Amino acid sequence: MSSTTERRRGERGQILVIFAGGLVLIMAIAAIVFDVGQNLLDRRTEQNVSDAAALAGARYVVGAAYTYHGGCAAAPTGLPAIDAACDIAADSGYHDGVDGRTVRVDMPPIAPSAFSGLPGYIEVQIGSTRPSFFAGLLGVANQKVGALGVATNASDIALPYSLLALDPHGCASNKINGAPGTIVTTNGTVHVDSDCTNGAILLSGNGVLNAPQCDVVGNIKTSGGAVNNCTSAPAGVLVSGDPLRNLPPPPKPALPATVQTLTAAGATCIPGSAGCGTIPDDCPGGSSPATEISPGVCAFAQNGKKFRIFPGLYPGGIEVTRGIVYMDPGIYWIGGGGVSVKVTGGSTTGALISKAVGENTGVNPTGGVLIYNSVNPITGGGYGPIHLNGGAGATLALHPIQTTIYKNMVIFVDRDAATGAGDLDLNGGGAILEVIGTIYAPTGEVKFNGSATDVLSAQVICYNFSVNGSGASFTLDYNPDNLFHLTGVGLVQ
Repeated sequence: MSSTTERRRGERGQILVIFAGGLVLIMAIAAIVFDVGQNLLDRRTEQNVSDAAALAGARYVVGAAYTYHGGCAAAPTGLPAIDAACDIAADSGYHDGVDGRTVRVDMPPIAPSAFSGLPGYIEVQIGSTRPSFFAGLLGVANQKVGALGVATNASDIALPYSLLALDPHGCASNKINGAPGTIVTTNGTVHVDSDCTNGAILLSGNGVLNAPQCDVVGNIKTSGGAVNNCTSAPAGVLVSGDPLRNLPPPPKPALPATVQTLTAAGATCIPGSAGCGTIPDDCPGGSSPATEISPGVCAFAQNGKKFRIFPGLYPGGIEVTRGIVYMDPGIYWIGGGGVSVKVTGGSTTGALISKAVGENTGVNPTGGVLIYNSVNPITGGGYGPIHLNGGAGATLALHPIQTTIYKNMVIFVDRDAATGAGDLDLNGGGAILEVIGTIYAPTGEVKFNGSATDVLSAQVICYNFSVNGSGASFTLDYNPDNLFHLTGVGLVQ
């Protein structure tokens, strides 16, 4: 009896412990049922409001000559896109700064949005904070919920940049240098994402930058007599991010058609016949044409001879040291080896041309090309840069493709293949350097070198840029009709 009584006395109070534990569990379940359920309902409502507000604002983004980043409560009047977005949010009961609710509008969107920096896009973020129902008993006093919507009316809009550098932290990795002075002039905006405060752009050695606007997240550093002639250099610049990050690379095509040899007048002729060149070994139609399994450089080194090449996969790349090579319109998918154009060995001519310059060959239809520079599709190796090197007698005339989703893009460097060191060289120096369209190397370095005056109707989107030379003058002539355009209307996020 004594043993039983003592055991029962030891068990007293267990009901209270079990009840307390059960109560905590009940409260946790209640928190899930009530607070989480309400959060889901609030988020659905806020998603609907942010989508509607973004769509309302997108009606007014085309042609807008303003940007805005901030809450609706602080927004100035007279900005139609911002007014429309804020009005829709307010009509839905979301007043910025009232009852724990926030409404923020970014036009264009900012990082980390996938659409940061894109003109024609607007982002609306809705947020709210409310007291917890039961979660407060567990130490969670408030519940925060938010949603965002991104809409666009980017119907055929060109990016506003002449030069866009995407490296977020590089110091002195974007530079203009040269003696007696290298001059870079742009007719569009220069935008640099780097937040370096000691030279996001470095101007040195009497280098000169002329631009209507320089948007630099960090700063521009000058030394050694360099001159910064940016007409406008606003403070508080936001990161753009890659505006074309969602543009897919072109799919791998088939091997090209056989190279054609041409007479001096541009007529097709039999390879090796009088006045005609021979098809190089590793080129399509040569004695041992390059394949993915057996790559080789399609190299043209026949002084004064003319050739016609066609779109497709070039395993091992293209090289022109002597001779004139006309490119038929389409996509040239470089599967390793890169592209090189230069004059060597006493040559009097060396040319890679996608549109005839100074002659009517009858074999060069309009339409332009896209050079996609990548790696060997099988091995994943063999990447080579693009060197468009000038000199006396050299002609570099590349016009952009006019078909497919890449319209008005002329060079696209594989995002995963670029090394970030000399991925693309554009070298003047007495050459005819005619490059038109958008050059897209988002993870690569673009170099401009030379000692002459070159005008490119081109837009450069790269990770870093470097300009070097001796008295060189490079002008990026911003003409939106010649550049890649964004398209799309409606909600995108």
